Amino acid sequence: MNKNTHSFNFPKNVTAQPRVDIWVNDLFLKELYHPSFQTHPIDWHWEIAPQSWKLLLKKEKPEFLILDLSLMEQAPIEALHEIKSLSPLTAIIVLSHTDDVQVAISAFKAGISDYYLKPTNPETLLYAIQKLFSQKTLKPMDPTLQADLQVFSVTHLISIAESDLKMKELTLNHLISVYEASGAIWLTPKNRSSSKPNSNEVIIDGVFFKKELWGCRHKQADLEIENFQRIYPNIIGDSFHSHLTSHPECWVRGDVAWIPLQHSTMGGIFLFGITKRITDPIQSRTEFLVRSLEVSFENHRRYIEAKQLTYIDDLTGLYNPRFLDQALTIALGNLKTTEDGFCILFIDIDKFKYVNDSYGHIIGSQMLSQVGRLIKNNLRTHDHVFRYGGDEFLAVLYGTDITKATEIAERIRKNAEARIFKFANHTIKITLSVGIARFPDHGKDKETLISLADKAMYHSKKHGRNQVIVAELESDV
Repeated sequence: MNKNTHSFNFPKNVTAQPRVDIWVNDLFLKELYHPSFQTHPIDWHWEIAPQSWKLLLKKEKPEFLILDLSLMEQAPIEALHEIKSLSPLTAIIVLSHTDDVQVAISAFKAGISDYYLKPTNPETLLYAIQKLFSQKTLKPMDPTLQADLQVFSVTHLISIAESDLKMKELTLNHLISVYEASGAIWLTPKNRSSSKPNSNEVIIDGVFFKKELWGCRHKQADLEIENFQRIYPNIIGDSFHSHLTSHPECWVRGDVAWIPLQHSTMGGIFLFGITKRITDPIQSRTEFLVRSLEVSFENHRRYIEAKQLTYIDDLTGLYNPRFLDQALTIALGNLKTTEDGFCILFIDIDKFKYVNDSYGHIIGSQMLSQVGRLIKNNLRTHDHVFRYGGDEFLAVLYGTDITKATEIAERIRKNAEARIFKFANHTIKITLSVGIARFPDHGKDKETLISLADKAMYHSKKHGRNQVIVAELESDV
């Protein structure tokens, strides 16, 4: 062997060969790495373009995984989170075709150990594997400590999750694995005026709960909950710690468990089909997980509130110009072809100064709020509307051509013209002037698009108001 070639050295106290799973998207990478890898005492397991990596994880929880990120082309970071959720102790080395710093940072946040651009030198990967293997052999192999490491890993992933749905998914995947349960139900309290629950709800101790199911169907979920509630009624409402203290016999009964969460909006977790004997350490780890989860939920709630304060207009409840800049940047970055363009509607209330002067600023503010709601109600669910400033609004219509944008703008204009706004003892009618610009027809940067839509709106005002005007193309000017 060339003296410059890396040699895989085992720690002295280890006799077994490490197993390394390698998932790549094409045969080329195997042909590139295989000759070098085979000269080292490692148990290599190759998967070339596997049809379902989730099935692979169910069969085997790899200790080391070299992952070609192009296998998860649609949502690679989400896939990394899910892999770590299903197998928290797997050490992942990512091979990527992109040197995008944000992708790499997101991958490390998802829990990977190393990130390399492909095709990486085989010796570099061998060194990375040895480094991870050495780190793992330094850790005690005691099953209790391994279980502690696993719950710490999951709570870390929960703490950096970007949505409450992802937090729930990480939590339930972990609990189902630890308890060897066949399924789980996340129950979230709901305020309901009707007396009958729908198929997505259940009543427990007189409280309506929304059901989110993992590994079961609604009929099975209802049957499991009904059987448990029949034997142990009135168990809803305690925190997990007080629940263990006051209802130790209710927490786990045979093959089912109820894990309440203290935060009032979180509800609780119902596990069933449990096949593992529940020991005190498992109870302690579950309590640690629950408390960490509650903190993460609260932090996420505060983050959303802070984000709304940053991006939401206080008066209308619409997005404000701070979020407009970010939304347009994202829209421009997501476009793959010029056919995927988007349109901007610049909307202004005609003679709004007259409303303020005649009826006062309080009614003027109420008018702005109702007009904002009217605009939003006439857009599609995936479009965005912003209060741009004063009596000006701006809408971003994604994946839209000029014809469709004009149709939507006309619908907004006509509905505003036809509506009679009522405030206290006053009835007021208004009209709107609208200007339209489209990417990339009218401009290829956000400043140009907004400016041209604004000019088209002023053209509408100058030539009679209450009309929709499309911005002029540069070739027409």
